[in-house]
Amino acid sequence: MAGELISFGIQNLWNLLSQECELFQGVEDQVTELKRDLNLLSSFLKDADAKKHTSAVVKNCVEEIKEIIYDGEDTIETFVLEQKLGNASGIKKSIRRLACIIPDRRRYALGIGGLSNRISKVIRDMKSFGVQQIITDGGYMQPQGDRQREMRQRFSKDDDSDFVGLEVNVKKLVGYLVDEANVQVVSITGMGGLGKTTLAKQVFNHEDVKHQFDGLSWVCVSQDFTRMNVWKKILKDLKPKEEEMKIMEMTQDTLQSELIRLLETSKSLIVLDDIWEKEDWELIKPIFPPTKGWKVLLTSRNESVAMRRNTSYINFKPECLTTEDSWTLFQRIALPMKDAAEFKIDEEKEELGKLMIKHCGGLPLAIKVLGGLLAEKYTSHDWRRLSENIGSHIVGGRTNFNDDNNNTCNYVLSLSFEELPSYLKHCFLYLAHFPEDYKIKVENLSYYWAAEGIFQPRHYDGETIRDVGDSYMDELVRRNMVISERDVDTERFETCHLHDMMREVCLLKAKEDNFLQITSNPPSTANLQSTVTSRRLVYQYPTTLTTLHVEKDINHPKLRSLVVVTFEESLRIWKWNLSGSSFTRLELLRVLDLVQAKLKGGKLASCIGKLIHLRYLSLEYAEVTHIPYSLGNLKLLIYLNLDMAYSSRSNFVPNVLMGMQELRYLALPSLIGRKTKLELSNLVKLETLENFSTKNSSLEDLRGMVRLRTLTIELIEETSLETLAASIGGLKHLEKLEIDDLGSKMRTKEAGIVFDFVHLKRLRLELYMPRLSKEQHFPSHLTTLCLESCRLEEDPMPILEKLLQLKELELGHKSFSGKEMVCSSGGFPQLQKLSISGLEEWEDWKVEESSMPLLHTLRIWECRKLKQLRDEHFPSHLTSISLGSCCLEKDPMPTLERLVHLKELEFYKSFGGRIMVCTGGGFPQLHKLKLSELDGLEEWIVEDGSMPLLHTLEIRWCPKLKKLPNGFPQLQNLNLYMLTEWEEWIVEEGSMPRLHTLTIWNCQKLKQLPDGLRFIYSLKKLIISKRWKERLSEGGEDYYKVQHIPSVEFDD
Repeated sequence: MAGELISFGIQNLWNLLSQECELFQGVEDQVTELKRDLNLLSSFLKDADAKKHTSAVVKNCVEEIKEIIYDGEDTIETFVLEQKLGNASGIKKSIRRLACIIPDRRRYALGIGGLSNRISKVIRDMKSFGVQQIITDGGYMQPQGDRQREMRQRFSKDDDSDFVGLEVNVKKLVGYLVDEANVQVVSITGMGGLGKTTLAKQVFNHEDVKHQFDGLSWVCVSQDFTRMNVWKKILKDLKPKEEEMKIMEMTQDTLQSELIRLLETSKSLIVLDDIWEKEDWELIKPIFPPTKGWKVLLTSRNESVAMRRNTSYINFKPECLTTEDSWTLFQRIALPMKDAAEFKIDEEKEELGKLMIKHCGGLPLAIKVLGGLLAEKYTSHDWRRLSENIGSHIVGGRTNFNDDNNNTCNYVLSLSFEELPSYLKHCFLYLAHFPEDYKIKVENLSYYWAAEGIFQPRHYDGETIRDVGDSYMDELVRRNMVISERDVDTERFETCHLHDMMREVCLLKAKEDNFLQITSNPPSTANLQSTVTSRRLVYQYPTTLTTLHVEKDINHPKLRSLVVVTFEESLRIWKWNLSGSSFTRLELLRVLDLVQAKLKGGKLASCIGKLIHLRYLSLEYAEVTHIPYSLGNLKLLIYLNLDMAYSSRSNFVPNVLMGMQELRYLALPSLIGRKTKLELSNLVKLETLENFSTKNSSLEDLRGMVRLRTLTIELIEETSLETLAASIGGLKHLEKLEIDDLGSKMRTKEAGIVFDFVHLKRLRLELYMPRLSKEQHFPSHLTTLCLESCRLEEDPMPILEKLLQLKELELGHKSFSGKEMVCSSGGFPQLQKLSISGLEEWEDWKVEESSMPLLHTLRIWECRKLKQLRDEHFPSHLTSISLGSCCLEKDPMPTLERLVHLKELEFYKSFGGRIMVCTGGGFPQLHKLKLSELDGLEEWIVEDGSMPLLHTLEIRWCPKLKKLPNGFPQLQNLNLYMLTEWEEWIVEEGSMPRLHTLTIWNCQKLKQLPDGLRFIYSLKKLIISKRWKERLSEGGEDYYKVQHIPSVEFDD
């Protein structure tokens, strides 16, 4: 494997020598000799790689070659940079400090000659160890594994493609969780790749499970976890999103107390995926109280993790797939056309396929990977060749597949890696940077790959970095080596991660090749300086990393990549200190990711300018307010993220960016001083530009950025619509565009901009645009559109409803100033979410039949003149409705209760009438109902049979409501706040038999709790105002009504 990776490095060095040949005047002879030596060296590599596994000496030779190639790249690139940039101010001075730089051509000639001498020596050594030269026809020898895979790879993309033979298992597990009251913990155990997580996901998403539990949490535990993070994730899943920041600041004791109280009074299912050790479970377990409303489903490779001798613990061991199911799964992936009527599998292929799947040992993952590998092999000869190679030494030197299923899977998974072309091997190994179960952002990953020189010139020519990155990711996904998630709007890859077993292969191969060094702990100077041998260093989830001292902690002058991988986005409150930020000894860095770093005094050290090889620099969410002028030295940057942590102080960015003409991604600070002016017109290769502000730059600079895919603009200085249109009109490749008019006072009576961007998927406009004229059109492929502050005078719906791909539409604050909107029949054929808010003059909405046939979420807020909603406004397939500050005069319930799919309904200041009536049989699927600040509501009538599945009801500040309805047989959560006229509550025996949480707060006229409360045996938690404390405490006159409730809290 290392041979192919090194061949890839040789190719890159060869390309560098060939492309820049005009710069090598005075050292032509040495360069020619080096190219000849590289060609000779490559001819030995295939044989050396084959013998690496059996000869430690040959392996050492291969490792030495790798170091030579890296050193060669550094030396030649530094020479080229000096020739190109040496006359720029400060550059030559910086370059001279590099250890490998020779300040005159004679010394460069000696340096390049030294590389040739090292190559000659290693070739002599290889010959003496029996490595054979493989002669080619001259030029650079492309390894066989580097051939372009042109054939179509027909992997199944069905989410259930691996769900074979597991139906019975799902039924059993659902039964344990739903029907077996005594069962508390169910563990799914077995080896990696068996499908434990797949099985758990099927159970987690099962409808019976969703109906049984009102709270669900999924936590990926993994090998490297902390109890605090697991507990926080559980509490965040079970609590409203508004409490997230509060949860993140809790101490361990507070977290434990909160979770115990919550789990005591609720029916919650907690899934703990991938627990490795019994001790891990013991660390997590203290939050689970003795009461039995909660249940845990866990997955583990270790059967002893949750093993108990009582019936409340169930250990479920899925079997490996049978031969028949293995063959079925294999065919789905390797032979996706098998269901076609004319399809007939070749007899030899069938025989070979059935022979090869025996090596998979019934493991779904191994079968999927093998099937994906064979999906691109069209001939029996290819299948036979792979069948012969499947038993070779790939991992661990074993060839007997029947001895150990775990090694069997490693063989198959490793084989899929060996079959990758060398550039994809590098891409795959790069995934070792990220922790287990980490959602890797594919956009950032693509820029890592590009910065490291992984992209092939034949793929890169004319394509954007994101396009090439997506194509590489697509190859890995179709080989079933990577699991990915796509953006529903753009259909680009959004995130990716590795399956456990595939990650093990990735880590194993990265370790074999010394590709990367990973640390998760704070560095020890003695430790790290002596152990860093790889040219890439990553800190993963450095929860205990408080300070990283660059000079003291990292002493590896040949380091190419320094990356800090931090927590998920919700944990951005965490920061780590970067001190001693002198990069003097790290001047060969290509990638520097300092996300969430806190720099002393908020200043990035000027020595950053010495990193002239740098291609990737991220200060995202870092506490930095001052960028030095020396940043302008970094001429090779392709990725620069200056979207730093928010500060009340303006950020200083010097006007040095115009010289970074290789930039593809630029995120500017959201707040830059008004006096700062940035010239950006030279950045014509940009593909993403974030936080562009007319306060600091000219719109004219955008004209030449024709490669832009993502652009966000803030209009602050006085700007005309014509200037804006002229500046961005030529950006035909835009996929995402945001324009915010934050103070330009742009006004015009003309129709707005014609957004003729054929590739645009997402558009957000916050600007004055009074009309959309008939000839105006939005891009036909637009999927998400948000309009704010446009003050459109004419109904925009006739234009917008013709956007056939639109899935999400938001008409925000003051986007429309008219009185009437009409959605006509057949309009909005793909719309799924519609939000209308802040339309001050809107009075009437006409929705014709067959409009918005796929709409499932509707939100209407702060449209105070909208007095009435009719049947036509609510397609029958709606699942969620939120109405706020609409001042409806007519009871909306008769209209809404006929929506048979509606599950969530919210009213906030949206009905001014006296009476609401919910009739029997209405709201058949409603789960959650929230009524807030309905000032005029005096009576709410709920007939028998209405809302039969309602499990959460919240009523807030309905000051005239005097009585609550009965019923609600499935109700689990009842929250009542500030019902100032509510005087009497009657609860009959047998009412609300599933209720487990009851909140009564600040209901001043309620004189006593209902006697029937004592018959609600399911009730686990009562939260009530402090004025009730004396009566409900032990010995109080109403204590008998609540003495069966485990938790009674008195709250102000």
